[in-house]
Amino acid sequence: MERGRTPTSKGSPGFSLAELMVVILILGFVFLLTFPNFRGLLEPRDAKRAVLQLVGSMRYAQSQAATTKQRFRLNLDLKENAYWVSREGGRDSFLRDSSPLGRPGYLPTGVTFLDVSHPERGKMREGTAYVEFSPTGWADECEIHLRRGEEEIFTIFVHPLGGKTEVTAGYVERKTS
Repeated sequence: MERGRTPTSKGSPGFSLAELMVVILILGFVFLLTFPNFRGLLEPRDAKRAVLQLVGSMRYAQSQAATTKQRFRLNLDLKENAYWVSREGGRDSFLRDSSPLGRPGYLPTGVTFLDVSHPERGKMREGTAYVEFSPTGWADECEIHLRRGEEEIFTIFVHPLGGKTEVTAGYVERKTS
């Protein structure tokens, strides 16, 4: 017999295939029962990530307006929960920005646009709204409301001077002067 090896016997400790299958079946059943609880831990990240990506697209549009000396818009499709950046193409026409940062983005499943409120254009709950950024640093003042599920709502404020954005939890409306 070779050194370091032990002979195997029928009575050696270990698990049979049937025992392993029963354990895997029980673990699978426990996972199915607890899965809704784990899903709740992941979804808030999706809502926050969606808000951050939307604000990132706004910052991109603002920086492009300043560097290219053209007007840029962040377009918001309220029905499809999509957004994209477009640049001035001529007399009041805008063309989609083809850069990777300007391409269409979509809110994650469960996160939707509630409305976009603009002092001059009013409150929009359907269609396509936009936030315009000028080459001089000005932006359209507006409020964008997003919802995740039934209870979690975010408000994104876009300030006119410099296009600064502010994110607040809850549905908040500011009075314009």
